[in-house]
Amino acid sequence: MEESIRNSTESDVAEPIIIRPLQRTDLPALEWDGEYLHFRNVFADVYKKVEKGAVKAWVAVSREGRMIGQVFLQLSSDRRELADGWNRAYLYSLRVRQSWQNQGIGSRLMDVVEEDLHKMGYTRVTLNVARDNHGAIRLYSRLGYQIVAEEPGVWSYPDHNGVWCTVSEPSWRMEKKL
Repeated sequence: MEESIRNSTESDVAEPIIIRPLQRTDLPALEWDGEYLHFRNVFADVYKKVEKGAVKAWVAVSREGRMIGQVFLQLSSDRRELADGWNRAYLYSLRVRQSWQNQGIGSRLMDVVEEDLHKMGYTRVTLNVARDNHGAIRLYSRLGYQIVAEEPGVWSYPDHNGVWCTVSEPSWRMEKKL
């Protein structure tokens, strides 16, 4: 799937953006030139779950192959209110490089996720968004997501050196009926 979206740092010539499933060879590019190096083990784990069919993941890349966006989708979870494996899935880690934001890429990534969920027979999608991420809250609200609960937003991950890090990011749980 290819869509023409102009990069704000480019001239008036539109550049095609390709949204496609995550591939193993994409893993280093998910680190965004070192900005997200600390998530290297998280990305590797996501890909293992993609291979097992527990997670779906997509990336947005420029014609030159530069990684400019991503989104992950968990199909089931121990927390059934987030993802139950048949009706409700959990969207996470939607990111678009700052220089590419506000050009429709996040919306297009969300469209791809929702289209895929609809094809699989899912009827709801949930996500958590940091309470102070007003831009993302506006995007999700515009796309039909509604706040349904508060979340403490505490989670842990092993960084690229294997050191466990804990993140505390008070969040809103948002949900959309497909």
